[in-house]
Amino acid sequence: MESAFEVYKKRFKQNGSDKTTMKKASSIKKKKDVIQKLKVNPKTKEFLMDYVQSSSRVLELQGSNEKPEAESTPLPQQPTVSANKVRKIKSKKKKAKLDDFSSQNIEHLINSSAESNSPNPSESPDKVFEWLISPILPREFFTTKWEKVPVHIKRNHENVYAELLSTKKLQSIFLDNVLFYTRNVDVVSYTNHQRETHNVEGRAVPAALWDYYKNGCSIRILNPHTYCSQLHSLLATLQEFFGCMVGVNAYLTPPGSQGFAPHYDDIEAFVLQLEGRKHWKLYAPLTPSKVLPRYSSQNFNRDELSNKPVRELTLEAGDLLYFPRGTIHEGFTDPETHSLHVTVSVYQKTSYVDLMEHVLKYTLSTAASDDVEFREGLPLQFLQHSGFANDDRDSEVRTTMKKKVKNLLMKMIDHLDIDSAADELGKQFMWDSMPPIPTKSEKERMMILNSEKMDNGKIYDKVDINLNVEVRLLRYHCMRLVKEAGEENLRIYYNTDNAKYYHGEEMQFLVIDYMYEDAVKCLIQTYPNYVQIGKLPLANDNDKIQIVSDLWEKGLIVTKTPLSYNGEEP
Repeated sequence: MESAFEVYKKRFKQNGSDKTTMKKASSIKKKKDVIQKLKVNPKTKEFLMDYVQSSSRVLELQGSNEKPEAESTPLPQQPTVSANKVRKIKSKKKKAKLDDFSSQNIEHLINSSAESNSPNPSESPDKVFEWLISPILPREFFTTKWEKVPVHIKRNHENVYAELLSTKKLQSIFLDNVLFYTRNVDVVSYTNHQRETHNVEGRAVPAALWDYYKNGCSIRILNPHTYCSQLHSLLATLQEFFGCMVGVNAYLTPPGSQGFAPHYDDIEAFVLQLEGRKHWKLYAPLTPSKVLPRYSSQNFNRDELSNKPVRELTLEAGDLLYFPRGTIHEGFTDPETHSLHVTVSVYQKTSYVDLMEHVLKYTLSTAASDDVEFREGLPLQFLQHSGFANDDRDSEVRTTMKKKVKNLLMKMIDHLDIDSAADELGKQFMWDSMPPIPTKSEKERMMILNSEKMDNGKIYDKVDINLNVEVRLLRYHCMRLVKEAGEENLRIYYNTDNAKYYHGEEMQFLVIDYMYEDAVKCLIQTYPNYVQIGKLPLANDNDKIQIVSDLWEKGLIVTKTPLSYNGEEP
């Protein structure tokens, strides 16, 4: 049996077989032939050929010994142009693409697809993730990299992530806000193979932090998105893309030092190098049980890392490093420069085993309710034949119990309840997640700006929510409709009132009557499209307006156009 190290190394070195490559290449040729015959405008045909050609380029790299910095989207091959010239054109196109990304403010990139002139606000998360891992294509990433191997994207372009955070912004954050040691900031060092935390009581002020920094300590900011709108925007958008909580920490390391011991985490990590550079060593999991682990590790000693690193690399400003959970890693700076990076974390406790824990609970509850066999009593004196003290005994009672339990487990399959289990994860996501950030256009079509106002003790601009108004949810993952066991009503859990730091508020939910079930499901299932209030599946028109008004007041609803005002007084 292959060791975890051998499996991990093989995954890293080889992402596809020759047979698979040939099969895909044949498929690509057929696609090109079909595209040539399509009766579409030339620009559409050119785009399709470009897309297919990019797939072909990835296959060429998989079938050769070439090791590119990252897969890029090349121009279609032109038979009349020399190979050298084509390579130069590709290089220029790649640089132009990166220039385009780096010149965009991240908030502008996020907002651009969610404005009123966009038919699909859900395009924005896709574009932001493309920006994050460019020039690798998302499909290629999730097919061959995700949860499998580390990815180093070397861009040679230091401004790609420059808008997110900087040491100058950190200075302002520490001056303008009250951050505390341990809660918001950790001061750490790793010297002589020993990791130490130097946190003290009270507020973390710049003068003290920079003194630690001058003495070789690294500074970790645990919730930088609370104080940085660009990071908040990034997280709120990526959580929509991944459908789970997205977190971020920032790490500032002085020259010639290391802040943390080798360890692995329980998250998929995207390391974005913002300033300076950092050298990394990545190690394979030590045992198969540590591949995609559920929990983070302790700090490793040098003698525990018997295998050589599977990857050694240097991150420069603008570079990205991805590695799966379970990858043992350590980072350190050289004497010439500092390092500032953020680690974006996703997919913590978002595996099948996390779902199954809830599936088994709900399935067993349903089975026990439906089938009397689950409620039958255990054999007399069963404790004399089971448990640690009796695990080596062989008795008829013990055999009967095992056979019965196996039979009941098989019967549970007929009572599987995946939906209730998924709602448990969904509820937790609503509490863990960042509040969504509406765009300026969306704010003008929400209760934020498009609602009653007060001036000099008078209320004016009462909005008119009527049956002709068209509405949609703010985001797909802004709420979760849940049927709680034993309750007479439904609950809508939502995140629009969440704090910008982890669990800063209690879990938010709205209790609604069962008669609103189909109407709320309609809003969820039609997203991102708008639906006319009058067409919601409810018998009474007043009820249609009522449920939309309730959701609108929680910041969960966006109207297609701003609501009209009907008089001065409400």
